[in-house]
Amino acid sequence: MRIKSSMEVNVSTLAQNYQLLKEICPNNETLFMVKANAYGHGLVPVVKFAYYELGIKEFGCASIGEALRLREEIPNGEFEVYVFSDVNLDLQEAADIYLNNRIIPVISNETNLEFFLSHEEFRYFPLCLKFNTGMNRLGIKMDRIDYAIQTIKKHGRSSIYHLMTHFSSSSLSMQKNKRNLTQKENWKELKSQINSSGIEIHKSSIANSGAIEQKVGLEESHVRAGLMMYGPSSLLPQYNKLSCWKGKLISKLETTFIDSFQVDRGTPIGYGATPCPSAGTVGVFALGYGDGFSTRYQNVHLNHGEYEGQIVGRVNMDMAQILFPNTNLTIKNGERFVVWDQNGQNFSNICVESKTIPYEVFIHLTERIPKIYRQ
Repeated sequence: MRIKSSMEVNVSTLAQNYQLLKEICPNNETLFMVKANAYGHGLVPVVKFAYYELGIKEFGCASIGEALRLREEIPNGEFEVYVFSDVNLDLQEAADIYLNNRIIPVISNETNLEFFLSHEEFRYFPLCLKFNTGMNRLGIKMDRIDYAIQTIKKHGRSSIYHLMTHFSSSSLSMQKNKRNLTQKENWKELKSQINSSGIEIHKSSIANSGAIEQKVGLEESHVRAGLMMYGPSSLLPQYNKLSCWKGKLISKLETTFIDSFQVDRGTPIGYGATPCPSAGTVGVFALGYGDGFSTRYQNVHLNHGEYEGQIVGRVNMDMAQILFPNTNLTIKNGERFVVWDQNGQNFSNICVESKTIPYEVFIHLTERIPKIYRQ
């Protein structure tokens, strides 16, 4: 574990982001997506704060293991936990975990639906159904709506606890993109057929972060807020003008410089002897791909105070080099270097210039970077 490098998570900013979310959708309940270790920010601390301090009572995970960890480490938490993808419902030990810990599997195929409804132990367990309205990933197909309805009725059910689907292209325009328009129409048709069948829908959700930012899907009971709660927009940069989101990063990534030296233009740096594009000061800082600072970040521009630098040479396992061109900048060993903070500019540069989505930048950080929680 690093001693002088850390990821600081400011839960007060998480609270501010949640308040901004509620201003967008004041009438919706929030299903907070915390899969992948709360998008790299720490599953248990984030959920504890969201539940006890913000009053959020529904959380989304990707696997049984994530959900079970929440139940085990927050044993008195009276909140719902959903498993969205790797449900493993056919395994008896997995079924026991769902039943004994009130963890809700999101049913997204016919095999799991038959298993869930035909097993007596799930008779009074919440039925959460996901349909494929056009993303073509997980979800019961639109042409199998009648099958799903008849199967539900055959097993004596008269309601769906939570009905959901997922947009494939909410990072684009929700008003003009044909795929999004088709999915919205399919969703209306899906709900219409289920309602007409006499099956009651208790909860429903269609809006992920990108849709919420464009105020789409707010007529449903729930929204499924993910990336936006951690700060970034889910929209592609060219569509940012369509977003109403003003959230801030809840994290700050800091490290230290461990050496510095002056270079001339063309001076070879590190593995592969990459030539420096200009003269200036090179600072070596204590983050590398072993910490989750990816090799793709080579050539990314990062600000250090009033100076703009550029990652030069290959990113190493344990360190990286940044060039501050045409300057005799003095960098002291141990001097702090803020890779990103709530300002968001450096984080944006990393994403845009390395062509890496924010999700990956967050979750790539390894356990070698300690997390510090501040309020």
